[in-house]
Amino acid sequence: MTGLAPAYERFAYAYDRIMYNVDYQRWADYIQSIFNQQGELPRTILDVACGTAALTLVLAERSFQMTGIDLAEGMLTIAREKSSNLGLDIELVHGDMRTFDLGKQFDAVLCTYDSINYMQDEENFATACIRIFDHLKPSGLFVFDVTTERNITRHFHAQTFAENHEDYAYIWQNLYSKKDQVCRTNLTFFIRDGDLFERFEELHVQRIFDNGLIKRILKKCGYEVLGMYDMYTLNRPGLFSDRVNFVARKL
Repeated sequence: MTGLAPAYERFAYAYDRIMYNVDYQRWADYIQSIFNQQGELPRTILDVACGTAALTLVLAERSFQMTGIDLAEGMLTIAREKSSNLGLDIELVHGDMRTFDLGKQFDAVLCTYDSINYMQDEENFATACIRIFDHLKPSGLFVFDVTTERNITRHFHAQTFAENHEDYAYIWQNLYSKKDQVCRTNLTFFIRDGDLFERFEELHVQRIFDNGLIKRILKKCGYEVLGMYDMYTLNRPGLFSDRVNFVARKL
């Protein structure tokens, strides 16, 4: 075993296969419906925490000019391979959403699939919001989602998932602290290297943010909150929402 790896570095090897059930075409449709609802047709879009660029590539194929940024080099390596195979010209940059500086601004910024939940406290979340604010053109849109406490407690808390494949296996263990509003996920991977399997471990820590707190932080960072929706809808979130989408505009 090589010790604890940074989050998503080793996960990248099998990430797309493990997440095979995620419908990125539907997700892209939904994002476009949000743009339409706001009367916006952005040309340049920054995808923060783009991962293996699954959503980034779908939007690029729909003629959006995409840029992706992610903290995990392992995920970006896969993203670059996929982009090259599709013949798409996408800038994919290594960076932390709290500190990145691309030296340019975009019509819209996305941060999807619970990536905001990796900001483990209000200060880190606010710092990310400010960095994103600085990368938005005047009146640009910031669209992101967060996972909810209901989703974590119902589908992940105290549960273990495992799969065994020819070239990799994993064990995925979850524990949620309601007091701290923090979910800790221990991922153990076994990845084939010749006739042997090498073991790697990752720790993923996600914070659950109250919707009201998110709105307050956005406003303090200079955004106008335009909407808060249940996933894949334009309806207000409720007690049974597993994911909440936020739409904010740079003032």
